[in-house]
Amino acid sequence: MAPIDIPAIERQARALRAREIQRLQGLFAERLSLYVVLLGTSLLAGLEVLSEALRPAFSWNPQDVSAKPGHSVLARLNRGARALFSWNPQAGRHC
Repeated sequence: MAPIDIPAIERQARALRAREIQRLQGLFAERLSLYVVLLGTSLLAGLEVLSEALRPAFSWNPQDVSAKPGHSVLARLNRGARALFSWNPQAGRHC
């Protein structure tokens, strides 16, 4: 029967353990980088949606040429409020 070389077995076990730890670290780093890339693209897509939602708030032009000259915002609001409260539901009825 051959003698058992315990120090050689321990060295081999340590070497196998070190290789396995390195393999797991590489796998962890690879997956972590994939998660970071996916998170980054998700954040960029979210910022793009947010920027499109906020664009009208920051692109408003108070001197828009499509507005009628001579009519201020208050005058338009006043006309709108008067139209809202002057509505007569019986105006269309013919008795």
